[in-house]
Amino acid sequence: MKTNKILTAGAIALSMILTGCSASSAGTKDTKTTEVAKKKEVKTLGKKTKDSKSLKFTNITGKKITVFETKSSSEESFSANLLDNGDAVKNKEERTLYYAVKENDKLDVKVGLQDQDKTFVFKDVDTEDTKKVDVSLKEDKVNLDVTKKDGSTATLTPSEDSAKTEDEKKDEQEVKQEEKKEEKKEETAKADTSNKSNSSESKKDNTASTSSNSNKNNSSSSSSKPSSKPSNSGNNSSSSKPSNNNGSSSNNSKPAEHKHNWVAQYKTVNVPEKGHNEQVLVKDAWDEQVPIKEMKAHDICSACGMDLTDFGDDALSDHMYNHMVNGEKGGYYTKWTEDTTGYRTVHHDAVYETKYVVDSPATTKQELVGYKCSCGKTKAN
Repeated sequence: MKTNKILTAGAIALSMILTGCSASSAGTKDTKTTEVAKKKEVKTLGKKTKDSKSLKFTNITGKKITVFETKSSSEESFSANLLDNGDAVKNKEERTLYYAVKENDKLDVKVGLQDQDKTFVFKDVDTEDTKKVDVSLKEDKVNLDVTKKDGSTATLTPSEDSAKTEDEKKDEQEVKQEEKKEEKKEETAKADTSNKSNSSESKKDNTASTSSNSNKNNSSSSSSKPSSKPSNSGNNSSSSKPSNNNGSSSNNSKPAEHKHNWVAQYKTVNVPEKGHNEQVLVKDAWDEQVPIKEMKAHDICSACGMDLTDFGDDALSDHMYNHMVNGEKGGYYTKWTEDTTGYRTVHHDAVYETKYVVDSPATTKQELVGYKCSCGKTKAN
């Protein structure tokens, strides 16, 4: 009986251990699954391939980004929107952009915000030493704030015509199409004129050829027997060949190829004022002589009010005697006064004030941004 109880207790303990292990294993699997799910939640733009490059960017425009397109700088048109329908890059959201550019090319980027019919194009973005890019909004224009690997920063502004509305771009396209139609009409008219002149020259050549052939046939018929078939075949071959050659040349004439007339395109750039602060002398340094004051006793004559302090005994006696002889009262009294006993020098430092000095005033300059032809085609600087 004891043996059975021991075996039963051991089986129960083993079952509890196995249950705990399985629960722990399940918990570990759930944790790993959660971590994998979190990793999958990281959103990207574009597809990662073996030839693609990557770039971190953050939306700090305060609005949602609903349009994000890229292309190689030598390509004519942008790719489709990398953001699917309903997807948008929220404010303060960071994503990884995967893109591909051709060799020796740079990256062109198009950005559009929610509830706006304008898009902003950035051309020739150099991503070789770029660490990250912040998409910001300043004065209703999207900018790219680039932080390079060495810690320096630069702000890229959109191209001059990129912020136009879709309606404005359609209007420009219609104008360009009308200009192209007018150019084609002019080229067709020139080609028709050229064909007419070629055809008139062809007729002259055919007439001259026919007359010369008939003269030859007449001379040969007088000296030999007439043979209508050879002479006819000869006439037909000699007269038809020039005509066919002229006809083919007029039909194969091509209109003159359009040559681009590149006109430089500029944008006005504001150059801020430059200056510096400097110390300007307001008052020179100077020394002030300040009197030293001291209270002293003075002997004053009671009759005339003369100060007798510095009189000797003999002079004092004579002064008193003269007053008595004249019937005046004699004597003197003591009076305390504040006297200057000397001077001390007080030095005053020079006085300066800070003044802003303009080195170069604010101005504007014209900056070359590219070239444009009358046909509407553009090329970068």
